[in-house]
Amino acid sequence: MKKVMLLLAAAIVTSTAHAEGEADDPALSYIANLCTVVTQEKSSGSADSYIARLKALHPQNGTSSQQQSSSFDEDEARTVIAAWMNLSEDQKKIARQSQQACEDATSNEYQSQD
Repeated sequence: MKKVMLLLAAAIVTSTAHAEGEADDPALSYIANLCTVVTQEKSSGSADSYIARLKALHPQNGTSSQQQSSSFDEDEARTVIAAWMNLSEDQKKIARQSQQACEDATSNEYQSQD
């Protein structure tokens, strides 16, 4: 039940960010959702398990035309997940302490992949 509530909260936050235009770059949305997932876990999951979780959190059936036109970009999501998985275990341990720490670390690694 706790996980369901956390996933619902993450979906609401993502939808709100999307409505505010913050999610114009899908990577930002994927990073935020991934960090919601990883801050709840004790050890890293597989790339495929993260993809499944990100798909579940992706707002696919929104009411706005912008939400309807957005689709899950698995390649972009995998790039974000790769950035998270490239972090050292020490970096992941620190990143798991807060949503913001996770987003900062993952975003920095994501940007360094370009």
